[in-house]
Amino acid sequence: MRRILGTPAIAEILAVVLVGLGLVPATWAAGKFKVLHDFGATGDGSTPGGALLLDSQGNLYGGTAGGPGEYGYGTVYKLSSQADGTWSETILHTFSAGSGGANPWGSLIFDGSGNLYGTMPLGTNYIGGVFELSPGSGGWAYSVLYTESSGPGLLLDKLGNLYGQMAPGKYSYSAVAELSPGSGGWTYTPLYSFCSGQGCPDGDGEPAPPIWDGKGNLYGTTSEGGIGRPPCWIAFGCGVIFKMTPNGDGTWTYHVLHRFASSSTDGQTPGGGLVMDAAGNLYGNTGGGGVHSNGTIFKFSFSGGHWKKTVLYDFPNCADGCYPYDAIVFDKAGNLYGGANGGLPDCDGYQCGVVFKLSPQKSGPWKYSVVHKFTAADGEYPLGLVIDGKGHLFGTTQAFGKYHFGTAFEIIP
Repeated sequence: MRRILGTPAIAEILAVVLVGLGLVPATWAAGKFKVLHDFGATGDGSTPGGALLLDSQGNLYGGTAGGPGEYGYGTVYKLSSQADGTWSETILHTFSAGSGGANPWGSLIFDGSGNLYGTMPLGTNYIGGVFELSPGSGGWAYSVLYTESSGPGLLLDKLGNLYGQMAPGKYSYSAVAELSPGSGGWTYTPLYSFCSGQGCPDGDGEPAPPIWDGKGNLYGTTSEGGIGRPPCWIAFGCGVIFKMTPNGDGTWTYHVLHRFASSSTDGQTPGGGLVMDAAGNLYGNTGGGGVHSNGTIFKFSFSGGHWKKTVLYDFPNCADGCYPYDAIVFDKAGNLYGGANGGLPDCDGYQCGVVFKLSPQKSGPWKYSVVHKFTAADGEYPLGLVIDGKGHLFGTTQAFGKYHFGTAFEIIP
């Protein structure tokens, strides 16, 4: 298996193929699938780098890590639905080598004024950081707010502060940090710095920005750190679930709620952050581990004074999906959707990936079904999904499609 983008841990996990038996047999529940855009044409971006952002008008926004051209540095784009059912693309910004940054990754976010924010993975010497795009009559104005390595994606609070993984932190390695706007520009504040050594017990490397609960606490995952080998497959550690609580004086307290690979059958290396339901339960995925070593979908809930992790689905094989990654999303009925590796071996001999659905049952385990299996024609390896008010799913793939540089798609389940 292969995946073009992602943390080193996920990329290596996806190279492993282990087959077993499942907890719940997968069913085929194919939805109506449509390619909205093929990336990689002349002048276009290539290789989408994160989940799409949906605005109130139904427009989609995202970034590409590459293009235009063979040695391009990426784009930010907008996709808009047309009256004839087609979608048109508008390039909002084209990155270039130099101090302007390059190769955006992760999803974008809007603030209340319609400004877009995103991240770039590499630091000052390699052109990275946090950027802003502001709409105006002459187009979108681009500026770099922070010039050190930044994790994929950001979180916004009500005051316009940005949160996410941003180096250097206390140990010049990585940190959960805040960027705050002011009259003199943006101020960087590390809220919690991960330790600088390999296998940091409190975690390291956020695969997605943290999320809020209703009380102002932050929750997130790391893809490395925590418990190392064994039972983790790698010495760097298999990641943690963390919580950060504000102390009221501008400082935060960091808590490790769970260390993955805590048993031989525990999930390993979460790849897509967390989502929260109305009751405050957390949900996420692991790109490896589990009973069959193919990854898991889990629920993490607080009850009786402690946190409990429940496995909702343990991927049994790769034919109907395995090694899930990136964000999962809820629909209004409480079903979960996500992307995974596996599926059909149509992408130059590699499996192209699937979109899956997990449905809660009145009694017994959640029901797993495959919504779409990708082929080389419609893309390879779906990224995080977004869902609109009608229950339509939108996402991107990292490769293949018409020009072999990825697609944007819609699924009506």
